[in-house]
Amino acid sequence: MPIRAKPAIESGVYRNLFAEYLGKSEAEIQAKNEAAFQQLFYGDEFSERVYYPVGTDMAYLLDTGNDDVRSEGMSYGMMIAVQMNKKEEFDRIWKWTKTYMYQRDGGYKGYFAWHCKPDGTQLAANPASDGEVWFVMALFFADARWGSGEGIFDYRAEAQAILDVALNAKELGGDLATNLFDPETKQVVFVPQLGQNSKFTDASYHMPHFYELWARWADKNNDFWAAAVIASREFLPTAVHPETGLAPNYSYFDGRPYNDDYHGKFRYDAFRVGANIGMDYVWFHPSDWYTEQANRQLSFFASQGINTYVAEYSLDGKPLVGHRSTGLIATNAVLTHAADPEIGKPFVQALWDASIPTGKYRYYDGLLYMLGLLQTSGNFRIYEPGVTPRAELPPPPPRAIEGQFAPLTGRALLLVGPDAAGVSAYFDTLVTAPGGVNIELALQALDLDSLTALAKRYPNSTLSVGLSMDGLADSIAAGEADGQIEALLTALAATPRPVFLRLEPEFDATANNLQPVSFVAAWQTFHQRIQAFGAQHIALVWHSAAACEAPFGGQPAEAWYPGDEVVDWVAVSYGEQLAACENQSVVAVLQFARGQFKPVMLIATPTLSGDAWAAHLFEFVHANNDAVRALAYFNTAPGLFDSPEFLRDWKAETAQQFWLRGSPTLFSTLGE
Repeated sequence: MPIRAKPAIESGVYRNLFAEYLGKSEAEIQAKNEAAFQQLFYGDEFSERVYYPVGTDMAYLLDTGNDDVRSEGMSYGMMIAVQMNKKEEFDRIWKWTKTYMYQRDGGYKGYFAWHCKPDGTQLAANPASDGEVWFVMALFFADARWGSGEGIFDYRAEAQAILDVALNAKELGGDLATNLFDPETKQVVFVPQLGQNSKFTDASYHMPHFYELWARWADKNNDFWAAAVIASREFLPTAVHPETGLAPNYSYFDGRPYNDDYHGKFRYDAFRVGANIGMDYVWFHPSDWYTEQANRQLSFFASQGINTYVAEYSLDGKPLVGHRSTGLIATNAVLTHAADPEIGKPFVQALWDASIPTGKYRYYDGLLYMLGLLQTSGNFRIYEPGVTPRAELPPPPPRAIEGQFAPLTGRALLLVGPDAAGVSAYFDTLVTAPGGVNIELALQALDLDSLTALAKRYPNSTLSVGLSMDGLADSIAAGEADGQIEALLTALAATPRPVFLRLEPEFDATANNLQPVSFVAAWQTFHQRIQAFGAQHIALVWHSAAACEAPFGGQPAEAWYPGDEVVDWVAVSYGEQLAACENQSVVAVLQFARGQFKPVMLIATPTLSGDAWAAHLFEFVHANNDAVRALAYFNTAPGLFDSPEFLRDWKAETAQQFWLRGSPTLFSTLGE
């Protein structure tokens, strides 16, 4: 029999099955949980993460299989964050939810739209009951762990507001909504929507362990929530098959499977029934039925093969598909809390051995996997408002490196130059449009036709412009070059796309004969002209030569720096320094950029032969990706690509997801 300890609500003790059954150390377990969190929240954009920050204070979790944002995933993300003491992520997700999903008026007033586009556009206004339930519980826990703030961050008030609508939709909500719970049966409805969808339920939405906490903590309607606890615990035994223990996706209130060939079977929604039963057992130990059910369901899956059982079944146990699901592996492991040890242990081992989900369909499996790790390891806990000691918040994350059109950490923009000939030679060899194309111009003799032609040939690439002042720094500051500046800005406006404008490239090179005071004054004037023109698509790039013999022309970097408010990027030349001073001068520029929290563009000109130079270059970019967000490769030695080995290695590197190349979605990815 399972260990008959007091329920966690009384003891405050949460069983850790990875330690108890597998002998794993606390360090191993916490490392596994943190690795899963880091991959699902901060891993590769295209194959690993499901969490996507928006601006400085919001984020969404993406259903990567359907390319939409669901209240289910947002509420799971909030619960994961509060259980792991990740307040920044919690607040970001909640603010996105309240900004885009919350119905301030209309037919579902007070509820949350169940799915939206990643830009926040609502795809359907009606709510999904499970999202509302998880939102409430996550908000109560946030109040307990961190304390409530103001506005939407008054977590307790927000939780109570959802509960109020849940039982008073007609009075507080819109004319299309019903209560979240059926008034007669006290059961959660499939959708709180007038019509058929509120006449049945979903067994995986029955979470009596949540409702019991509401009965204790809510400001009102406590008797109803207590009755809902009893109703759910009485419903669950009627909803599962007496031999296999499998529940259907949807059920009628009396427990009969929904009359639908798809949702009347054990499929993806029903995975979660096992996890809910396991957690109700951990928190409250309601009855011996929980052990009977856990043994029944897990014995069925064991009969199908612990490493071969599939994702979908008829209720009497006939396989319906050939594929497996990590989400089901996770929820079965959570159910083992209520099972006999000899039955449950193999399922705990299976979860420990499972890989973090990746690929297109990582969203649902990944979130159930993450929740399963927390629940199985004893890290899915009750945090009681007014009782739980305030969590010691982790230190705030370091200030992010920011800049207009800067890719996220883990990505870098690949540009090619230095001119149309270099870009063409590159394209003819690689047959891949780069993420940006470069041209060098002189202010005194602007070749705007060449600029326009280059932009036209590569419509899905950003534009990089190196603009020489031609000794006109003082004239620019005096307003005597306004005509030339306006002509350039007009030409750039005619090719709408992100533009990286390097004003006086290698300003600190001795050959430019510039003085810091003149350079800064010219830069600030140029910035004023850009602002007056309304050219929001131009990022100003401060480009240092990083000469070994005299970095910053022998002057302090601060003497040349026009100011954070007028500099968007820092650029640094990368070429001769590799051999001459082992990149020490380049590293000095990077350190300065980090201090100003600016992204860096490497301007790389090949000076060594073959793979050695390229290997050093790419290694340097990857090692410094916290700051380096763009590489401008100046193709001044196209003969390098005549080497089959060089071409092979270059293609292999630049084909990685790390590099942003030309595409119809590039500009939106960069925030244009």
